[in-house]
Amino acid sequence: MTDTQAVRESLERERDRVRAQIATIQGGERRETARGQTDTAHLREDAEIAEGELGDLTAELDGILAALQRLDLGRYGVCASCGRPIPEARLAALPYAVECVECADA
Repeated sequence: MTDTQAVRESLERERDRVRAQIATIQGGERRETARGQTDTAHLREDAEIAEGELGDLTAELDGILAALQRLDLGRYGVCASCGRPIPEARLAALPYAVECVECADA
């Protein structure tokens, strides 16, 4: 049985960590352009890397926020596709998992 308070605290810590990383990347982009560097190839490459990281972090944040909402609704740990419980090991590895392994692989 899942300790919902511990899960909530863990998800909230992850949410805060991801939000901080997003803020750091966004702040770095502003600093990079403010320095007025002339090496546009490196600036473009850095911007592309930051954009990719930002996309990944945004997706992770969306998953965490959705997991917190499922927790509030009493649907946390229930597969959205088949309705069966998501195994604890999967939730430990991916706390914001929406589906059980079988449904995710399908």
